[in-house]
Amino acid sequence: MKTLAIESSGELLHITIENNGQFISQTRLNDKSFSEVIMEEVVTLCEKVNLKLKELELVVTARGPGSFTSLRVGYASAKGIAMAANIPLVSLSTLQILAYPLKELRMPILAALDAKKGRYYCALFEGGNRLSDDLDATIEEIVALIAPFKEVLITGVESEALYNKLCDEITKGALSTKIYRDELIYRDLGESMIKLGKKLYLDQGGDPPSKGPTYVRKSDAEVSLEGRI
Repeated sequence: MKTLAIESSGELLHITIENNGQFISQTRLNDKSFSEVIMEEVVTLCEKVNLKLKELELVVTARGPGSFTSLRVGYASAKGIAMAANIPLVSLSTLQILAYPLKELRMPILAALDAKKGRYYCALFEGGNRLSDDLDATIEEIVALIAPFKEVLITGVESEALYNKLCDEITKGALSTKIYRDELIYRDLGESMIKLGKKLYLDQGGDPPSKGPTYVRKSDAEVSLEGRI
């Protein structure tokens, strides 16, 4: 299946294309200009694998949680391509994407992203299976989540900072859970997205047209607006 994957929820923008088992990826910093070049980069990758946009059969994207603005831009780009080519779109949890490359490890995986304000977007997985919902949690709430397990590995761009905070909290609470940190901070997530996206599409079909990004928490603008009502 000829598939395009776009992930833009964090510090990096990932674009990957698979054409009959041939993968090609582009990873770049997710800066303010990426919205202006995303389509150009998609077209360039298609050309490198002798594929035209109209020949794509599936688009996969991240639905969040993550940066509000980056998620909207990446999701809108993926949805626009899918609609223009009249092909299905499937969206995946960003945290599931982060955890998937580590699914063969024999321990739970805590995928986490810095949600600011002393909180983290996180979810727990094991063997590729989800053990928790996507959460917007404090350090104390994360400790409670992982406390029942003997060992847990943390993955994500901010894993080092979170690891240190959790170690301090576990020590203070005299807990026995042993935690490890994923040493590979940045990795190409495109192939994982395509594998997960294909499976989701075969199991459940494409996303409904009304579906959009999942933010887990309300934006600062929404909170501000509610305070004025």
